Order: sequence, then C-alpha cells, then structure tokens
Amino acid sequence: MAGCRATPARPRVEAIRRAQPLLGTFVVISAYGTNAVATQRAIDDAFDAVRRVDRLMSLHRNDSDLAGVNTQAARGPVVVSDELFRVVAAAQEIARETGGAFDVTIRPVADLWGFIWKQHRLPSSEELAPVLAAVGYRHITLDPERRTIRFARAGVSIDLGGIAKGYAVDRAIETLRAHGITNCLVRAGGDLRASGTPPEEDAWEVQLEDPARKGARVRMRLRDAAISTAGNYENFFEVNGRRYSHILNPLSGMPVDGIASCSVRAPTCMESDGWSTALFVLGPEQALPRFGASMAFRFTLTPAPSQPDVWPVVESSRWR
Repeated sequence: MAGCRATPARPRVEAIRRAQPLLGTFVVISAYGTNAVATQRAIDDAFDAVRRVDRLMSLHRNDSDLAGVNTQAARGPVVVSDELFRVVAAAQEIARETGGAFDVTIRPVADLWGFIWKQHRLPSSEELAPVLAAVGYRHITLDPERRTIRFARAGVSIDLGGIAKGYAVDRAIETLRAHGITNCLVRAGGDLRASGTPPEEDAWEVQLEDPARKGARVRMRLRDAAISTAGNYENFFEVNGRRYSHILNPLSGMPVDGIASCSVRAPTCMESDGWSTALFVLGPEQALPRFGASMAFRFTLTPAPSQPDVWPVVESSRWR
C-alpha cells in the first residue's frame, strides 16, 4: 500500500511594524515576511534609503546636496546626484503640465511667510513683490547629459518639500522589494504607498486625515498604489480669524484659500505627492476639467461661514 505524503506546512508569515522620526515626521514601515530576521534587515535598509533622500534633499540641512544647489546654482551649473536630478526633473514636469501651479522655486516666498522654520509672519505686499520675482520654474535649467542644475538669476532657491517625501517612500518600497518583501506599506506623514496585500486580504486598509480633526477619517482600500494628501491643517497660523496655510500659490505668493485638503492616488508616491500639492493650488474648478478624466483625486473644501460643520467634497471620476 502506498503511503500518504503529508502536505508541507506553509511558512508562517509574520507582521513587523516599525516607525522612526525622519523627514520632519514619523516614517512607518509595515511588512510581512516568513523570516523575521531577514524582514528586520530589509526594514533597516529601507530606513537607510529614506535617510539618504533626507541627506540629499533636505532644506533643513546645510550639508545636503540641495543646500549646495541653492548656494551655487545661480553662479553656474551644479553637478548633482542621479536621485536629486530625477526628483527635480519630475517636479519640473508637473510644473509644466500645471502652468506653474506646482513650483519648487517657491522657497523664498515660503521663507518670507515663515513656513520653512515655522516662525510665521504676515508679510506686506511691499515685502512680497521683490521676493516673488525670484519664483518661477522657468528659472531652473536642467542638463540631463551633464546632470546639472542651474538657476537663471540670483535669489532663486528650491524647496522639494512637496515631492521629496513621496520619493523617499518610493525608495523605501523599492528597497523592501529588492529584499523579497512584496507585501508592505510605507507611510511618511500624509504620503503612503502600498505594495501587495496583507495575508488573506485583497488590499491594505488606509485612512485619510480628517481636515476638521474630529476623527472622521476616510477609509480606503489600496493595493500596489500610492496616496498623498496636501492639507491646510499641518503648518498654518491665524490672524484676525483667517487661516494662512503653508501651501502657497506660486503665481501670487499667497496661501491657497477655500481648500482644506486634496488627496491624489497614483502609481508612485512621488507622483501622488507632487500632484496633491499641484491640484490643491489649482482647485477643483481647474483640476476637474483638466485632469479629472485621467487622475484620481479628492478635494475637501473649507466650510462656508453659514454652515461651519459642512465640509464639501469634490471627487474626480477616477477616485472611486
């Protein structure tokens, strides 16, 4: 009589979740693997990848590659790393597609408002005008062959805060996948990207922040995609009852009004990060006719004074 072979036991899948303070927020990595030691090593390397992005692109570090560009590029072309060039090139593409609604040269104006170091102040129009003259994505010249960045005039300065965090999330996901970890989730503040799924699930469940900060978060299911949210509730100040948010219109130099948040779903987190800010600046009136058929996004508008508890929502057809 032939013997019966026992079915090999499935390897036990373990969930590991870790967080570290990076990029001005907490970066949280959740990963599933069959070898806890190997999974921990993969997460270590993913955090290292995020730290590398911070070393290259941080506005708050004098030794970052970006700081060198901001110091030297008005005097001549500056050779930069592949990664920094890639992120600035992606930012420039979004700027061209949106007519400058997304513009990484916004840094001098953000500095004037005090948003960079959170030392907020309300600038006068006389202060704003000369600083605004240095803002404009066309002031940046990129040379892909030589991998250089050059500024067209003095006073130009780059802030990658609206796109570099998303790129860092992508690098963390890519690092985990290189280690064979295909079911993972990386979140950095309002930017997150999912790869694969948790065991026995068909998607990751994620939550979008409630702009009213009353706990009414939007729950979504996400698989092999990224979501970023730009909001007026993270870095702001109020004067005489009016809120001034860190998301600035590069054309006027003024904070965007009337929008509480804009979330974008995209294949990569660099895309969702940059486009969430770009569409926030454009607003639903421009975003829907121009990008509503091709992009997945969701706006939450600020309440009207007559209905302070009503937060209107506008979604593109591809959001759901």
